[in-house]
Amino acid sequence: MTTTLLSVSWSVSRGRDTYGYNICRLDDTTTGKRYRCMGGGYDMVGTVFAEWLEGVHQERLQKIRNQAFYYNGFERNEKGLYGMRRRDDGTVSLDGGCGIDSMRRIAKACGLTVEWRGDRKGNTVAFIVTEEA
Repeated sequence: MTTTLLSVSWSVSRGRDTYGYNICRLDDTTTGKRYRCMGGGYDMVGTVFAEWLEGVHQERLQKIRNQAFYYNGFERNEKGLYGMRRRDDGTVSLDGGCGIDSMRRIAKACGLTVEWRGDRKGNTVAFIVTEEA
């Protein structure tokens, strides 16, 4: 059983064209990779988590891709998986803007256990992901 700590942090852009935009970052402490998104008006934590899940566990996503059917342009199956789409090359893409809860359901269907960690104000600060054998 493997455990991964995913650290979530926030900042504000100081770039010329993006000054004032929120930046959400997710750092994988195991691989050292960083995933980020910028802007607002959508689930930014879900987006960076989806990028991580898509990049690190693509083979697990491909195992469950045939269980889904289309719903409003995305795929949804009877387990409530929403925000997952099969690409023409056979890989799976995820739309984290559909919400972190949808991404956690997809992770669970892949055999991953995702525990949420927050600060005293209820803000997301980390996820602990455990892989089942």
